[in-house]
Amino acid sequence: MKLRESASIVKFNWRNFLWISAVHAIALTLCWFFFTWPAFIAFVIMHYLCGMVGITFGFHRLLSHKGFKAVKPLEYFVAFCGTLACQGGPISWIGQHRVHHAYSDKPEDPHDMNKGFWHSHIGFIFNRRADLNSVEEVSHYCPDIARNKYYLFLENNMILIQIVVGLLILTLGGFLGNTPGFDWYSAISFTVWAVFVRLVSGYHVTWFVNSATHKWGTRPNNTNDDSRNNWWVGLIAFGEGWHNNHHAQPRAAKHGWEWWQFDQTWIMIKVLKSFKLIYDIKLPNRDDKPITKISKKMESEKSLLTTSEITHKKAV
Repeated sequence: MKLRESASIVKFNWRNFLWISAVHAIALTLCWFFFTWPAFIAFVIMHYLCGMVGITFGFHRLLSHKGFKAVKPLEYFVAFCGTLACQGGPISWIGQHRVHHAYSDKPEDPHDMNKGFWHSHIGFIFNRRADLNSVEEVSHYCPDIARNKYYLFLENNMILIQIVVGLLILTLGGFLGNTPGFDWYSAISFTVWAVFVRLVSGYHVTWFVNSATHKWGTRPNNTNDDSRNNWWVGLIAFGEGWHNNHHAQPRAAKHGWEWWQFDQTWIMIKVLKSFKLIYDIKLPNRDDKPITKISKKMESEKSLLTTSEITHKKAV
């Protein structure tokens, strides 16, 4: 994968800084004053819907790596959930992730751990590369996603989607309150927990996969980067913490290879497979031999690009 010329341009993104700061301030301040158990349950539901269903299952294993195929209604639903996580639309999220795999732990990696934990965890979002800060530019890293009109709609309307769903959550909370009519305390508690606290938790769960699993943990597979299996990230990130396994065989839909490597997303995949909603699942190649070192060229071409993308790459 060849980087765009704009990859060398890095600017501080005030929009990202102000948004993330505001979300954290609202969540960490108001969560103490507006707590109800129904709002907490709404938080858990939204956390899994956006984090596991949307990001892990949808953006990552399905769309970024094509670890399996899904019927279109399911594919489009999980892409909507991923967009609702407010980590970027499908084009920007998947394009950036494919660049990460093509240059993992190299200077070209968007969240290269060698630049420090802060950079790999959150700093890369503030100090933004131009090739990842423009839909037109990042589309070159995921042409298969960028030419889909539905994904382009999600990309261009990510903020509007947050507002609409946020208002629906506020309305639901108001009518589920304990007082007759519309309960504003309940409405605000739903908004604080199911929107703002959920965003903060979802952000850091994803960011720990970028940072912690490239710093702490074990390396049973000899990969061309510093990816690691980290048990506690595996628990909080729906199975994404078995990151060294993932970097060894990126297309494998199953990240927890051993019986004790708990992978919640793999359980979801198996359940949906039983309902015939997903198919053509890519499994790890376990032949009882250590995973050999994978060349960067092979990893880029086999794991990240589809046949249509390779054709597009040659044409460009």
